[in-house]
Amino acid sequence: MLFTSPWFGATMPESNVYGVDIENGANLMTISVGHSLDALCYVVGELHGVQATLANNRPEVTVTDAAGNPKRTVKKTSHDHCSVIGTLPGGGVATAICQGGMSAADKNFFCKIIGTKGTLLLEGPMGNVQGFPPTIKFIDAKPEAKPQPIEVPRATGFEYNTGKAWDAFAGDRSGEAPDFQVALTRHRMLEAIYRSNEKGTREDYV
Repeated sequence: MLFTSPWFGATMPESNVYGVDIENGANLMTISVGHSLDALCYVVGELHGVQATLANNRPEVTVTDAAGNPKRTVKKTSHDHCSVIGTLPGGGVATAICQGGMSAADKNFFCKIIGTKGTLLLEGPMGNVQGFPPTIKFIDAKPEAKPQPIEVPRATGFEYNTGKAWDAFAGDRSGEAPDFQVALTRHRMLEAIYRSNEKGTREDYV
């Protein structure tokens, strides 16, 4: 899985400048990486033996106004790159790379899930998959097979994701809505990523 974190590139909108300080807790790791890996783990299972590399390649960024005009530069301590690899419950291997800033060369969200019967291909306009749902295609494992779109309900706005969550909370559909245990697992995953980067070790969190 390859994806971007739009507000952690060379520039930072004034409205998101709180993200430059890692101590504030709202950054590439907790937002873009957390949400995207949460979606990945929901589909393929939790990662084991996590290995990660984090970097702050731009320790100073330009803050822009609402029109995109540069205003000032600020120091940045939060990360703008994350690479993670781990083993899936079934023995497969998952790799995820998040880069700060929008991509000028490719999709901003690109995920391939390769199986015995074929490949699922997910592509999206933004790395924040929780707010910008990707398209889904299936490529059969037969020679010369072409991607076939899979029709899924389309989100109509940012409120769609939140609305579906509240609907699941209020309804009698056990397992559909994330609970505190899910949140705890995801934060343990993020801590495992930090530990792996700091110590150069494989880490488990479940």
